[in-house]
Amino acid sequence: MQVIPEFVRSSTWEKVLNFIATSDEAAPYLLMDKDVVREKASVIGKGIRNCRVYYAVKANPHIEIAGLLDRPGMNYEIASEGELKILSALGVKPGRIISSNPVKSPAFIKHAVDYGVDYFAFDSVAEVDKLAAYAPGCNVYVRLTVPNEGSEWPLSKKFGIEPDTAVELLLYARERKLNPVGITFHVGSQCTNIYNWSMALDKVSSVWSSAESVGIRLKVLNIGGGYPIRYTKEVIDIQSIEEMIDTLIIP
Repeated sequence: MQVIPEFVRSSTWEKVLNFIATSDEAAPYLLMDKDVVREKASVIGKGIRNCRVYYAVKANPHIEIAGLLDRPGMNYEIASEGELKILSALGVKPGRIISSNPVKSPAFIKHAVDYGVDYFAFDSVAEVDKLAAYAPGCNVYVRLTVPNEGSEWPLSKKFGIEPDTAVELLLYARERKLNPVGITFHVGSQCTNIYNWSMALDKVSSVWSSAESVGIRLKVLNIGGGYPIRYTKEVIDIQSIEEMIDTLIIP
């Protein structure tokens, strides 16, 4: 008797069995259902008004996956020269690419700027100085530290700064002739705690207001990643997360 794992849809399981039966590809290999990839990607961002979706190429840097997602409404986020090379091969225009890793090598920044990428994250004085040197006048957004409880892979101890420091860095970025345009955060990968987004947005609101009080008018909020997906156990659905985010951002 054939038993289908409950976390794999029957149509995908059928494709897997057909591939195994007809392919002479040597194991091990990774199989991905293109229909499922398209479907999952199409769900993200639908529940948030005035939203643009950026696929983090590092999540799966295979050129076929990046190409599969190359459609109207989908953009890209990169953190390395290799990821940029993939998008370049696909002919993705620079206006659809951002870089949200707050620690970047000079070589990567140079490659990105040469390609036309103009939006970068930062969370330190050193990164502001680096961007001022290799990407003068670029648009920048500061990364905040936010709660990561309930996430499978917390990132709060790796990247980000607190609100009081964030405003100081936004001012410093402006002094260095960069264009401070926004804020970003990350609640942690595979986040199962919906309240992380709520607490993060409270911090964002504080920084946004403080920045405006010193003459910096922000316009971009990058909510990072962290949406959970069901592997072997149920998780909170994307629609519920986005409904709450939309309500908090746009009352």
